Parts: sequence; C-alpha cells; structure tokens
Amino acid sequence: MVWRAFSFRHRTPFYHIVGNLTGQCYRDEIVAPLVLPALHQIGVQAVFQDDNATPHRARLVNNFIQQAGVTRMKWPACSPDFNPIEHLWDELDRRVRNNHPPPRNLQQLLQFLQIEWQAIPQAFCRKLVNSMRNRTSEGIAKCGGHTHY
Repeated sequence: MVWRAFSFRHRTPFYHIVGNLTGQCYRDEIVAPLVLPALHQIGVQAVFQDDNATPHRARLVNNFIQQAGVTRMKWPACSPDFNPIEHLWDELDRRVRNNHPPPRNLQQLLQFLQIEWQAIPQAFCRKLVNSMRNRTSEGIAKCGGHTHY
C-alpha cells in the first residue's frame, strides 16, 4: 500500500506502507511526519481532507489531529466521485502502465510509482483542487449519486 497527498501548490513525499494500516501507524508514520508539515507549509487556511477510511478516523488519530489544531473537512462516507485523489491515482496508474514495462517485483513497482508521482505536473493537481466546488455541487444535486467526475 502507498500513501500520498497533494494540495494546490504542494505534494507530500510518496510513502510506502509496510503491513496493515492501523490508526496508530497512520498517526505515527503519516499524519505526524508528513501531513502536519504539509499543512503548516500551506498555512493557516489549510484544510485536511481524508476519505473516512477506518484508520483515518480512529479515536487516537482524531484526538491527535484535534490537538494539533488541524481543520478537517467534513467528508461524506462512500463518496469517491468527490475525492480528487482518486483521479490522481488514475493518472498515476496510467503513467506507470504507459511509460514502464510490467514491474518484475514490488521494489520495481515502487520505483515506477515514485518516478511517475514526481512527473505529474503540479498544474494537474491544481486542476483537481479547482474542480472541488463543481464536484461537490454536482454530488449534492445528484443526492450523493454518481457524477460525471
């Protein structure tokens, strides 16, 4: 499993999660060392969005995020059409498949993912961030059903 995040101007490092992602792992290996510095880099207007996965919403993660003073976006469950990271995942997948031979092992796959993560233009990320207003508006209009995104 891999983890990454992006904003209008920034991207976090690509992170390979070894084993199962638990709330403690998410807090200690992702939120504390990767998310908080990225949010501080954005500034006081930063809002953190995750996808409501069980480890993301563990009590110890919620407490940690609250104590860190992070503003967290309220996010409806089961709403992949709204989440721009899904479209970034799709772009990353396309780039790996189009630009590299099938990986021979996990290390090679991680290498290809890292190369393509770095190669995605920040303009693509900005486009995804800028689409949020339309994504959520369409989702509300469709009462949570599928959108064209």
